[in-house]
Amino acid sequence: MGSLTVHVLDSDDTPVSGIRVHCNFVGSHVLGLADSHSEAYTDDDGFAEFDDVPIGKVQVYVNGEQQVSVGVGQNDHEDVTVTI
Repeated sequence: MGSLTVHVLDSDDTPVSGIRVHCNFVGSHVLGLADSHSEAYTDDDGFAEFDDVPIGKVQVYVNGEQQVSVGVGQNDHEDVTVTI
């Protein structure tokens, strides 16, 4: 397992709170599991935190639109920033 932090900013690089962030854990099927997902909302600093992320590819959606894909390895912590 790994972890992922998604930082959401507006076009002025200001953190945006209350934004829905959905992560689709595509790589989890490699372990014989069905694809899984998790959802969180950004805090006052524009961060959404995901712990216990399965190893593999993570598709990050913000407000329903895919923004980025990132690979997460064993014991890795990945940070991504999305500007909306």
